[in-house]
Amino acid sequence: MENQNSVCYVGAIGDIMPIPGADNIELVLVNAWQAIAKKGEYQVGDLVVIATTDAVIPQELSDSMNVTNYLRKGQRVRTVKLRGVYSECLIIPFRYIRQATHYGNAIWKEGDDAMDTLKIFKYEPPVVQVQLASGRKIRYQKNPNFHVYHKFPNLKNVPDMFDEEDHVQITRKMHGTNARYGIVKKIKLSFWDRFKKFFRLADEWIEYEYVYGSHNVEKGSDSQGFYDTEVWMKVSDKFELKEKLWHIFKVAKSTGAYQVDNGIVIYGEIFGPGIQKNYNYGLEEIEFEVFDITMNGEYLDPMRTLYFCDNILLLPHVKVLYTGSWSQEVQDKFTFNNFIEIQELTVTDFSQGNMAGSVKTTKIPHEGIVIKHHTGERNKVAKVINPDYLIYGEKHDVGDSH
Repeated sequence: MENQNSVCYVGAIGDIMPIPGADNIELVLVNAWQAIAKKGEYQVGDLVVIATTDAVIPQELSDSMNVTNYLRKGQRVRTVKLRGVYSECLIIPFRYIRQATHYGNAIWKEGDDAMDTLKIFKYEPPVVQVQLASGRKIRYQKNPNFHVYHKFPNLKNVPDMFDEEDHVQITRKMHGTNARYGIVKKIKLSFWDRFKKFFRLADEWIEYEYVYGSHNVEKGSDSQGFYDTEVWMKVSDKFELKEKLWHIFKVAKSTGAYQVDNGIVIYGEIFGPGIQKNYNYGLEEIEFEVFDITMNGEYLDPMRTLYFCDNILLLPHVKVLYTGSWSQEVQDKFTFNNFIEIQELTVTDFSQGNMAGSVKTTKIPHEGIVIKHHTGERNKVAKVINPDYLIYGEKHDVGDSH
């Protein structure tokens, strides 16, 4: 794959399968993606272009293919279920990419990214504008040491990433909003920082600061100010993230136990009421779970991340579903037919105030899973999205997956 995160690329049809009870349609497989197509339209080995879930298709192209009415609002490719099978992508006949490149002036092969050529892009939800706590506007500068989280691909784009020789960790993929918190080196020292440092009026940590933000947007820092109405600050306060991160950072720097010269950053998901529409996990208040940690710009492996959450930072970690050898059977077990469970409390003795709990399985499908190689190497991390979640999400106007 030229671009593992592409939502529109060239692929070869690997298999064509009949759909029980259907006379005019069949199931076409390209890599791990599958689509319902008119029977006889394609042959195994044909080169096609596939546009995957959340690809935004120009209306001129969708009109010419006569598929505009089958797209989601905003011209986005959708997942549908028909006669018991999923159609997860849109197959674009190869002639359209040849037309876009003036009938063969370009040579295309499997894995080539076709997004720019066909003017197709991945839908991204709009960034919510925020305001500083003081109400004033500032020219905020991003801290280059506060890295955006590594973007890993959908496993359907790289179906051969794992085999049965791979030892993996599979975790539940939560659907909320990304968050990152860290102690990192400041962009630069202010005049007063330099003054204090010169006259030894400041502690030895003056070159570092606490920063937090969403996946793409820095929400504030000690040196530039914070936002006061955002869930990121609420989570920071609720879980005492600033205090905990400063503690582990100072211990690491003082003892030399860990390399944190450029800082420590935790990455996690905020979820619950008010985060994603119609998808609150049955919670009454927002929660936060960590899924990755970097020290000195390097990601910890999955087991060390879990250890740090459980034993040092005392923070919740995303649910670990499985640790062991990868297999398709194991992967499917935690992807399909997995539904959100909620805890229900009932009063059993009003005079004593005794409470009893039970777990109720809802009809709301989980978003999917994340698979990581046990070494934590970034080229061996992928997500698998539950197709039933995509169908549920569109039907109930759930916020977009990421």
